[in-house]
Amino acid sequence: MKIIARCLLAGLACAAQAEPRTWTPDNGNGTYTNPLFFEEFSDPDMIRVGEDFYLTGTTMHSLPGLPVLRSRDLVNWEFLAYAAKTLDLGPAFRLEGGKNIYGQGFWAPSFRYHAGTYYIFSNVNREKTQFFTATNPAGPWQHRQMKQTLHDLSVLFDDGKAYAIWGYRSIQFAQLTDDLTDIVPGTQREIIAKEAGMGEGLHFYKIDGKYFITSAWYENVMRMPAARADRPEGPYEVNQAISIDEDFGLAQGNRLSDMRGTKPPYDIRPGDPRVPGKMSLHQGGIIQTPLGDRWG
Repeated sequence: MKIIARCLLAGLACAAQAEPRTWTPDNGNGTYTNPLFFEEFSDPDMIRVGEDFYLTGTTMHSLPGLPVLRSRDLVNWEFLAYAAKTLDLGPAFRLEGGKNIYGQGFWAPSFRYHAGTYYIFSNVNREKTQFFTATNPAGPWQHRQMKQTLHDLSVLFDDGKAYAIWGYRSIQFAQLTDDLTDIVPGTQREIIAKEAGMGEGLHFYKIDGKYFITSAWYENVMRMPAARADRPEGPYEVNQAISIDEDFGLAQGNRLSDMRGTKPPYDIRPGDPRVPGKMSLHQGGIIQTPLGDRWG
């Protein structure tokens, strides 16, 4: 029995040694390797508060949702909390009455910090824009709902006011009420026309006294358009291609002929290994380090 026990223990030790190491992007020598996560972590947005960076992203129907991560170097991240513990906005969210919202949930969050409070604004399809607040990024997070639906919104706190931009190519702008639940009447306007070349996935920044909007737009190639203005409401100068098809070198994979996949049977088209640019830079936040560098 002792011999068998020693063999079993030895086998367990060998099995433990054979397990693959958990992925880390930190190479341990001052360099890093993308991706940061082998996760579904779309539409990330980041903020810096002091020396700490914070990150959240799309989680859709997975709950808890909207994870809050913290880092000191933008490479090594630790989990702090979930901003959204539940998602219950009516019977469909409980799969009741023959209704369901399967696959729907939080997407395209806007992460902000202002005057001691952390904010996460996020969309839910067919619902109003939701937002969460906390005085500690580790929670607890409080949930509220806006009176508007603001597609791919980004919020900017500036000179005592809060502004939001949102939209798909036609970029809308408005000042938010003090409680952040609604638009100040008379302030909504289109600040960038549809034909100007901007896209979706908006991020709104004030940098060195100027106002910047970044976006993502696919038109034959994946572009990262950006716009710049002297005032938050514009007028904006648009650069349609600060980046074109920059990617990780991955080829085109299998895809649906109908990308919305409305109903089966699905028509799956094989990918073309000769076509690059299918994992291009898309929606994501940018951040300034304490040394003044900017990363995304």
